[in-house]
Amino acid sequence: MKPNTVVLLAAGLGARLRPLTASLPKALVSCAGWPLLAYDIAFARRAVAPGGRIVVVAGYHEDLVKEFLELEGPDIEMVVNPDYEKANILSVAAGVGALQAGDDFLLMNVDHIYPLAFADRFTGTPGDVVCATDFDRPLGADDMKVALDEGRRVVRISKKLTEWDCGYIGMTLVRPAGVAAWRECFETVLAARPDNGVAEEVVQALADTGRPAAICDLSGLGWLEVDTLAELETAEEQLMGDQDFLHRNWDTGK
Repeated sequence: MKPNTVVLLAAGLGARLRPLTASLPKALVSCAGWPLLAYDIAFARRAVAPGGRIVVVAGYHEDLVKEFLELEGPDIEMVVNPDYEKANILSVAAGVGALQAGDDFLLMNVDHIYPLAFADRFTGTPGDVVCATDFDRPLGADDMKVALDEGRRVVRISKKLTEWDCGYIGMTLVRPAGVAAWRECFETVLAARPDNGVAEEVVQALADTGRPAAICDLSGLGWLEVDTLAELETAEEQLMGDQDFLHRNWDTGK
């Protein structure tokens, strides 16, 4: 049930984490002693199939990301999105471009810290395309919101929804049976919105064409987002406040 490739999106400017990201990519911002990328690599290794690939999409300060990855091991590849200042969909395109024909994959963001327990529940959830969600947090204006049909499949996904059932938490799993449909919808979004499209629009396009994604409810396990200085402070307080919890749930292997 585990994908043979994990694609980590780590190309962006991280503008809301300035001044930390003035000379450092968001992926290498430290949280409770570990770079964000280290947490996500640990998660990717738990989530990927044995012998699988981990592909990191770099962009802003790609040289620093490359230096870090060279120390992480030969199981990680790096590709570059030269247009990292533009749309998120272009980072997705760089990652997808590194896939081999027919590869199934997990697409994930670098500014989230996911407990390792997520990997087992998420990769064990049935569905051709599966989105990670939770029902247990209040959602604000900048959160990605999800509306479901009676079968708990995604019918709408957007930050602008006024009514929703749950929140999206930055990961989409595309299994072999869903690759063709996902790629078709991806190409549609990329062609229509190359300058401002985002990965979640591919999930919306699947719903619009009658192929809605399933969800995995990850409520109760806890996860952290680090997109702003305030979120970084909150995440560090939570992680540093319980070292056993940190190493049990987010063991970086260091």
